[in-house]
Amino acid sequence: MSPTRLYAYLIDNAATTQLLFYATIMISVWMAEKLILVNFASSKWQHTSINALFIIPALPIQILLFECSTKTANWTTIHHWGLINHLPHANNPIVKYVVAFFILDLLDYVYHFLMHKVPFFWRFHLVHHTDRTVDVSTTLREHPGETLIRNCFLILWIFLTGASVGALILRQGVESFANIFAHTSFRLPRWPAQILGWLFVTPNFHHVHHHYQMPATNCNFGDVFSIWDRLFGTTMQLAAEETVFGLDSHWHDHFDNNWPALLSCSFSNTSSFIALIPEGAPE
Repeated sequence: MSPTRLYAYLIDNAATTQLLFYATIMISVWMAEKLILVNFASSKWQHTSINALFIIPALPIQILLFECSTKTANWTTIHHWGLINHLPHANNPIVKYVVAFFILDLLDYVYHFLMHKVPFFWRFHLVHHTDRTVDVSTTLREHPGETLIRNCFLILWIFLTGASVGALILRQGVESFANIFAHTSFRLPRWPAQILGWLFVTPNFHHVHHHYQMPATNCNFGDVFSIWDRLFGTTMQLAAEETVFGLDSHWHDHFDNNWPALLSCSFSNTSSFIALIPEGAPE
């Protein structure tokens, strides 16, 4: 297949391509974790089964709204709408793809920041943070309400930026890989983590974000690039032995292993969960 025909195929089958790519990376990394991290292997099936259940309500929303995203991208291209289409040399591949990628990544930082700062959004996003064993399957632990919010923001970002379908596919492909990589149980050695961490989000960098207690929970919001956190002062360092996964307001097995409870907690009074923190929780 020629590059032109391959590009046309990817454009015409954007949603399917994204899902296949995501599933391939997810399964490959999951198997690597299971084979290499022996101490975690015995509980991995149970942990993954809880997180995988979120696919059931989230997948239809993801597919439907991603189709809306591609249609929005097509519309902005046809009507010459959005920031990218009004930059100098807008048709230059550097502007069309690279600049668009950086802008979309910055806006994803904004989205993630808002999910923590706006109480209504946090009600849904907190479900992702209740996972007390962060691994590659944690990327699936997303309340369907957040799936809806996230994709609505993506459609808004495409409308404002005028990103093309090609830029969207590139962005979503790299973002999927980065998101899975950031949540993996593997951590990079110190020096590679420091060098890569200056530009990219590494597992070492993102694990801090999953620490159970403030202020770490409200730091390291970056998705692909860590530069936005450094630019806006939301970076925090935390050693692996000091990082405890979970969420202090939902520190209970009732939330960690109970899928119906995880779905319903977004609609409950979160302040009432403080009393459920057991005496054995980290101080």
